[in-house]
Amino acid sequence: MAAEMLGFLQALQGSGSGANQLLADIYTEFFADILEAVRENGCKPEDQEKTQGFHMLRSFDTESSNQLEPPAATDEDVWIFGYGSLVWKADFPYIDRRRGFVWGFKRRFYQHSIDHRGIPERPGRVVTLLPGDPDQDRVYGVAYRIAASQKGAVLDHLDYREKNGYERCSLEFHEYSNTSADGGGGDGEPIQVIMYVATQANDSYAGNVWQVPCIAKQIFSSAGPSGPNREYLFNLATAMEQLFPGAVDEHLEELVACVRRYIAEDEPELMRHALLQEIAGILKEEQLAEQAQRLEELLERCQQPGGREWLLHGALQPKNEA
Repeated sequence: MAAEMLGFLQALQGSGSGANQLLADIYTEFFADILEAVRENGCKPEDQEKTQGFHMLRSFDTESSNQLEPPAATDEDVWIFGYGSLVWKADFPYIDRRRGFVWGFKRRFYQHSIDHRGIPERPGRVVTLLPGDPDQDRVYGVAYRIAASQKGAVLDHLDYREKNGYERCSLEFHEYSNTSADGGGGDGEPIQVIMYVATQANDSYAGNVWQVPCIAKQIFSSAGPSGPNREYLFNLATAMEQLFPGAVDEHLEELVACVRRYIAEDEPELMRHALLQEIAGILKEEQLAEQAQRLEELLERCQQPGGREWLLHGALQPKNEA
């Protein structure tokens, strides 16, 4: 590929084309396909998400444990309540799970993520809980029963996973019923659960920037070791819609709408502008071989996980005026 890039540059140089035409030709030949891939993969169609959500609901009702031979339940078991990515992706063994909610909290994307959906220099946004009205506010999620023989390892794993500002707390969980007249039930005996909450005192708390468009732009342009930040947002929204029909989470719904709008209206042009800027900078190199090498590196970076978000983040940064 490096030889192909160098040969292409040599041919362009011999053609006598102007700088703008060189830039456009390189972009069209090697980088335009990246934009096409972004259009196809940047945001799943809503009907596709709903189909996946239906499968999640169906498996939830038929598969209570993720173990082939789960240990027997005992009084020494513990329950873990998940309200973020744990709703759709529990990466630990459990012997039972229940849909439900906790009273007195509001779910907000007010926590920076520097180790899952972002990186330290470009943090993403994930959820935490804020105190709310104990009689009105409820947060929906999933409670997982952890066998006594496995709870030590599971809690150690979760302590490490949630190390970026989250602390354990204990509270009551109410099981959800989609046949209840009060929008989800909660009339049964509550279950004592452990959950992880990022307090406002932790270093990664981001609630000082609370405006939905600002949070949405950060989610739109962030990615980390666990994948794109937008994927986290969309997966959570799909899980809420499918596991808790009729439940309202205005903050979540507003963020989804805003990020989708950025993807549809802004992403193609931002990507194109960012790529052209990068290519223009590379073409300032005097040696064609150096240009070819750096263009190859740019192409590779764009195609790696997080490459799209790297370009978007750069395009969204304010430019220093000369």
